[in-house]
Amino acid sequence: MPDLTFATQRLPGVSVISVAGEIDAVTAVLLDRQLRATRRAPHEHLVIDLSDAHFLGSAGLRVLLNTHAFARQHGGTLRLAAPHPRLAAMMRFTHAHTVLHVHDTVEEAVLAALRLPAPAAAQPAIEAAPS
Repeated sequence: MPDLTFATQRLPGVSVISVAGEIDAVTAVLLDRQLRATRRAPHEHLVIDLSDAHFLGSAGLRVLLNTHAFARQHGGTLRLAAPHPRLAAMMRFTHAHTVLHVHDTVEEAVLAALRLPAPAAAQPAIEAAPS
């Protein structure tokens, strides 16, 4: 079984998950479990560092697209960072880059996630009138 390893860094408002190895039909299940276990709240922003992931098969891409859809439905985001050149080429070939937010660096992905407005549930429904 190919190895797939994860490292998670929790920052205020965003979790960064570094993935190393091959994301194929067998290991995509592990990626899905890791993403679900890392998410603290449905509206949380996730950044996946793909710099050490050397292969992304269709099952792995499906996990990323499903995670992206779930995050959007709940006011969060999924951002991909620093994909290995082979992964970046595959995302362009499949046009996945038109749906998924792909950034050159982890730092760019984190900053982009944190610039987004807070989820509607976290904003006050009525603002106080000036006195």
